[in-house]
Amino acid sequence: MSAIFGLIHFDGHPIDPEALRPALDVLAHRGPDGQGCWHEGSVLLAHWMLHTTPESLHEQQPLVAPEGDLVLVADARIDNRDELLAALRLRSTAERPVTDAELILAAYRRWGADCPDRLIGDFAFAIWDRQHRRLFAARDGMGVRPFYYFHEGRRFAFATLLPAVRLLPEVPQEIDEEMILRYLALKLDTENVRTFYRAIRRLPGGHALQVDARELRCWRYWQVDLEQEVHFRTEAEYVEAFRACFEEAVRCRLRSAFPVGAQLSGGLDSSSVTGMAAHLMRDQVLHAGTAVFEEVPDEWRATVDERSYAVAVIQRFPNLCHHVFQADRVSPLMNLDMMLQLYGQPFFSANYHIPIGVTQAMQSHGVRIVLSGLDGDSVLTYGWAHLADLFYQKQWERFAQEVEVFAQVEGLSPQRLAHKFGGAVLSGWARSLRWRDFWEGGRYLHRRFDLAFSRLLVESGVRPWIPAGWRRRRARRRLRRQQLLAHFTDAYHLSPLLDRWLARQPATRPKVWHPRRDHWEQLTGGIWQWVLEFANARIGWLQVEERFPFFDRRLVTLSMHLPLSWKLRNGWARYLLRRALEGILPPEVQWRSSKANIGYGFTTGLLQFEKARIVRLIVSASQLQPFVEPERLRRAWEHMQQHQADTDPSVDMALYLCLILIQWLKADLGVPVLAQDG
Repeated sequence: MSAIFGLIHFDGHPIDPEALRPALDVLAHRGPDGQGCWHEGSVLLAHWMLHTTPESLHEQQPLVAPEGDLVLVADARIDNRDELLAALRLRSTAERPVTDAELILAAYRRWGADCPDRLIGDFAFAIWDRQHRRLFAARDGMGVRPFYYFHEGRRFAFATLLPAVRLLPEVPQEIDEEMILRYLALKLDTENVRTFYRAIRRLPGGHALQVDARELRCWRYWQVDLEQEVHFRTEAEYVEAFRACFEEAVRCRLRSAFPVGAQLSGGLDSSSVTGMAAHLMRDQVLHAGTAVFEEVPDEWRATVDERSYAVAVIQRFPNLCHHVFQADRVSPLMNLDMMLQLYGQPFFSANYHIPIGVTQAMQSHGVRIVLSGLDGDSVLTYGWAHLADLFYQKQWERFAQEVEVFAQVEGLSPQRLAHKFGGAVLSGWARSLRWRDFWEGGRYLHRRFDLAFSRLLVESGVRPWIPAGWRRRRARRRLRRQQLLAHFTDAYHLSPLLDRWLARQPATRPKVWHPRRDHWEQLTGGIWQWVLEFANARIGWLQVEERFPFFDRRLVTLSMHLPLSWKLRNGWARYLLRRALEGILPPEVQWRSSKANIGYGFTTGLLQFEKARIVRLIVSASQLQPFVEPERLRRAWEHMQQHQADTDPSVDMALYLCLILIQWLKADLGVPVLAQDG
């Protein structure tokens, strides 16, 4: 992953490059293969090069168009090169290949602001139009490559990393205090533009912007058609269509001038990516890295350490070279200061030490490209919406059949599953005042699964109408009487300020039933934007590029358009992925229904390596007021120490977030906490 930077003074005030040195130095590590700068009076564009693809070896940026009117900087890998070369009538040879940057510039010349929709791949780029003095920028559909920016009328700045924008002269440093509250409450899922600084914004994935001296305009250029659904005649055709799309998503991410590696946990997602990559690279070595937990007690090893599944994949492909990283021998907060220095704001990604450690284990073999299975779970989904949809459509017997076979595969109670998915639909009907449907569905659950109708009425019919703030206060009083620690995401909130903020949040309004829309909003609403941006920062300092086949725009589109019945079938979640990997994955991995519980390693890692840091946090917790009440933080720490193996994960996460938050505030050049209790 390379890096880009730009600063424009629309008032014509000349730029002094030396004044930008602190900001530019933040990006220096992203350019081991060169750094370029284009400066013309009041405009400066810069690029830091990390060679990855064969074409990138010939690339020079910033790239000035032959006509001299356009200047481009791009952090990009374009995957539909052949299609674009044909459409743009460009000739690429081994001796003089057309680079990805040249493709982007030619696409802009041909299609203007519509060009991003023609590009398949991971990219963030900006093009300066010298004649019209305006900047055009775009980010790939899923937001794999970051784009941070600052705009205040006469100035516009952008960069790959947030600190490169924040450290520019005269950029306001005020912290967005509401973002701290959202962070502590894990309510960042709707935020894909804001950062923890009021003045700095993010261009969301699938969006473009244009800015000149008059205005900044931002728009979405890519949107999946949520009404379209694909249909094939047979199961074999569904499997073949999915396999072809997944294979291409992996294949185009293998384009590299250097050795390639893959993160192989042993789970279905990472095993699918690694297995397909090994299959496609059958005549070349593919490095695979696995996190292992050597020091986990025997009674926990089977649920924490997935090594046996990873080894099964390794043994299937002779071209796989296996590397291991002993994840329980380092802190889950390894290199925390560096992570905050590069990312520039608090993050919530737990176990980030695992992809770092796995990548470092492969680096000595020259690996510059690492494939990741992040996050097939969300892109493909487990298909649970199929169960809820059957209930919503009142296909009662199909609902019961699917629940029972799913319960058998997962080893769960059919009653519990029927209550979970049927109850969720009942709650929606109650909020929409569809009481006739509620009565019909509730009575069916009572007859078919022996679920008490009175309980369904209270939990799914009455509870949605009770204000969330009142429920939290009541739960807290009950738990105080019982001397119990409440669940962090339900009633255990870290401060009265946070409680009051949550109470002011608008209740979720009833929406028209639309599982495909809900899936799209989950993918693009904010969470994965944060995850991908942090992943870019945490792996970029290793001068390695991480690639995510499951976030391929074409695969996302296919997944969105598949009927729900093909996402959960015969009791198996992610059914098409399993079938598509027939003959590639070992059966014990292909039809695996369990997932590792790496939460145990996370908790024990904090206790083993970060106890001193946590103690310092407790002692200095007053520095986090009013966001965090010291007494509540102390109780969370006591709970974690007393329970350890069976601790409440949400309490561990609360401590983890506070550790990161206080470290960020201390490192933020002395910027004080400005919020006031109220």
